Amino acid sequence: MKDRDFVFTGISKSYGKKKVLAGVGARIPCGSMVGVLGCNGAGKTTLFNILGNADRDFTGRVSLRGSDVAYLRTDSPFPPYVKVEELAAFYARFYPFDGGRAASLLREADIPGGSRLASLSAGKRRLAEFIMNFCTRSPVLLLDEPLTNLDINARDFVVNALIDCSLDERIVAVATHEVAELENLFTHVAVLKEGRMRPLTVAESIRAGGRSIKEFYRESLQ
Repeated sequence: MKDRDFVFTGISKSYGKKKVLAGVGARIPCGSMVGVLGCNGAGKTTLFNILGNADRDFTGRVSLRGSDVAYLRTDSPFPPYVKVEELAAFYARFYPFDGGRAASLLREADIPGGSRLASLSAGKRRLAEFIMNFCTRSPVLLLDEPLTNLDINARDFVVNALIDCSLDERIVAVATHEVAELENLFTHVAVLKEGRMRPLTVAESIRAGGRSIKEFYRESLQ
């Protein structure tokens, strides 16, 4: 894995006359776990679609693209007839991929490789796609609302997986409005509000000031 920061600058996006992102930018240090926080409609998914190469109709610059960025989307891009093992083969073809680790995590999550996505519950399908993205060796991992549709055990599975990779040199960016279960993992925090991103803040400096990340987030929205 290459030791490099993830840089995006001047990211702007409009839908008709509505500007969703207005000059968003940040330099995310290698080895960081960043919480990109914002209310629904703040532009988190739009930003991640751009950073994850799912949307190419924008202005601005992004330093890493293609297989360097793995992206767990809120809406699955895969057809329901695809089998989990075929999903793994897809990731192995287009990304640097740890198939052994993926197989181990699928067993741990009780997700058979021969299952079609349509046969899985919404939570199991979400978990299967998380595992595929998590098991890439891409320098950047983007997770858009990774806890959506997950029960408490599956949420613990995701959180524990992220704890395990907290010492890796890869960059993990999590877009969420659910702060409580993830805030202790964040090394940096960025708040999106009305299409603009506040400067990247070191999480430890927030904690050193006696505030939780959740409190900082609430204050940033005022």
